Amino acid sequence: MTVAFSVFDMEYKNVISTEKLETDISDSTDGCSTDQKQNMWERSLAEISQTGDLMLTVLETVAHGGPINAADIARVCDINRTVAHRLLSTLETRAYVRRGPKGYALGGAVVNLARHLENDISTVARPQMEKLADRVGETVVLHCVDKDQAMVVEQALGEKYLVRVQHTPGSRHPLFLGASGWSLLAFQDDKTIARVLKKAPDPKIARKRIDEIRSQRYAISHDELQMGVHGISAPLFDATELCVASIAILVPADRSERLQAMLPHLIETATTITNELQQPAAWGDGAIRK
Repeated sequence: MTVAFSVFDMEYKNVISTEKLETDISDSTDGCSTDQKQNMWERSLAEISQTGDLMLTVLETVAHGGPINAADIARVCDINRTVAHRLLSTLETRAYVRRGPKGYALGGAVVNLARHLENDISTVARPQMEKLADRVGETVVLHCVDKDQAMVVEQALGEKYLVRVQHTPGSRHPLFLGASGWSLLAFQDDKTIARVLKKAPDPKIARKRIDEIRSQRYAISHDELQMGVHGISAPLFDATELCVASIAILVPADRSERLQAMLPHLIETATTITNELQQPAAWGDGAIRK
């Protein structure tokens, strides 16, 4: 496996591989104890991880502020210009950014990645969401995890009632709020759950709620994100048992008594979407499991 950079004391170094790194450490630690060699290896991997994180920070800066020049990227990311130029050069070589007269902007590789994501989630889910919204007459929303938050990816609006709930695609909220957030959080890895719950008002109560959601395979909420809004949500899984999204039905409080009757329709839709994500063109094998 090739690892693209190593930063040491914030100075950019040449491309290395983990195999070469292991050889270099072995050559330079002759006579060292096993623990000392392990510590050196862990420090080197930490430097590589730091570089990857910095690379993503630069890419996100371009995404949010582009077109933007290297000097401004260095300032925003709090790195020196030499490091910024070299990271940008690599991103440009891989087509993740492109350089124009006004600075750096996102490149074709990012567009291609976004197209794959759309095919995997939005394009697959949208037709089923519209069917569900027509069937129950309420708003149906698709969320994904984004930086420990639940992000609205798609929504389908029911046309049966004049008063209805409506989200804004791209909006975010904590994973420990709302049915959509809870159904995502409950099926994340233990490390992610622990990190997110550090910000929750009562981590112990949150843990109990997660256990209930895992047992039931769905989440219910009321008046958490917005007063007068109730919701019910089910998770979607990929081939690796990862919860990649959640689908929810949202209703005004005066129609909340209908939520339980909508649950079978929600689970059916979630299963259908997951089955489609199993196809080779999507995310692989995975399903809602009882």
